[in-house]
Amino acid sequence: MKCIYIKGVKVSVCDLETASSEALRLSRLDSPSYICVTDAGNIVNAYRNSGELRTAINDSAISLPDGRPISLLANAKGVAGMGRVAGPDFMENIFRLTAGSDSSHFFIGDTEQTLKRLSQLANKRFNAKVAGYISPPFGDTTGSIDEEIMKSVNSSGARFVWVGLGGGKQEIWMHRNVRHLNKGIMTGVGAAFRFMLGDIKRAPKAMQSAGLEWLFRLLQQPGKMGMRYASTLPLFAVYTIQELLTNKMKSE
Repeated sequence: MKCIYIKGVKVSVCDLETASSEALRLSRLDSPSYICVTDAGNIVNAYRNSGELRTAINDSAISLPDGRPISLLANAKGVAGMGRVAGPDFMENIFRLTAGSDSSHFFIGDTEQTLKRLSQLANKRFNAKVAGYISPPFGDTTGSIDEEIMKSVNSSGARFVWVGLGGGKQEIWMHRNVRHLNKGIMTGVGAAFRFMLGDIKRAPKAMQSAGLEWLFRLLQQPGKMGMRYASTLPLFAVYTIQELLTNKMKSE
């Protein structure tokens, strides 16, 4: 899949349909892989603060363009075929595409109660087969805990592994542990579990299309999101201007 690089951070040229199709193809392979959901915050942090995060994103099979500003920037630079692919939308679409099939799902992250509710929702609303879930200890996991998690995933036979450990952390975790996955594909989806359950509300479609979903979430969670957005969005705006002033966006 074609990709571009913004400040050295990979973003795949795809939309929801093409990303989902590629994910289904990858899930059928015997070799494991992982998908990152890359928003403006991840690009800023990968460029400025974490070489490990940058490597994790760049080594992913797909780096989904999560955020209207990213797709708008690519389109302004003449890159066709890129549309916004948010984690909750991607996960829901994969549920629909695998409904009633043998392709099963496994969830990692959040609380036991949240994962139980999510499993029930996936099964009842989408007829998706859930192979299992694990709520790991909060904070950084150890090698022994990661080993136990991967053993459970492999024993379940799941083809789709959804990782909700938080942006930045989950990408690095997948990069470290994908070699222990027997088959299938992992996707880091951040708060998508809570979005799908309705615990966190999605912005109206008009705000999403206008690139203002961040504002809607800020109004919902000012304490949690305020500092995060303040430290990343202004910098991404600067990067956008710099990219627009250059003649060519690096791609491959």
